[in-house]
Amino acid sequence: MGKIEDYLEAHLINEGRSCPRLRCRYVTECWDDYGNRWACKIVDISERGLGIVISATLRIGNILNITDPRTRARVVWVDKGRMGLRVCN
Repeated sequence: MGKIEDYLEAHLINEGRSCPRLRCRYVTECWDDYGNRWACKIVDISERGLGIVISATLRIGNILNITDPRTRARVVWVDKGRMGLRVCN
């Protein structure tokens, strides 16, 4: 295997999902439609969504705008400060 394949094998989360997730630790900023802003850490990313850690108390269905990568996404699950987001089309 080449270096790229080795890296992906070590960092991909394989849970039988249709879109594998890539683990990361990327700090960025997000905000809601009311202008509230927070720092957040993206902990995994896939073709359809991302997992974040954030100090804000959000609910399923809330929409967040991520600064980098520039993305608009909906909260689909919440668990103690960690959230799963699905990218809005």
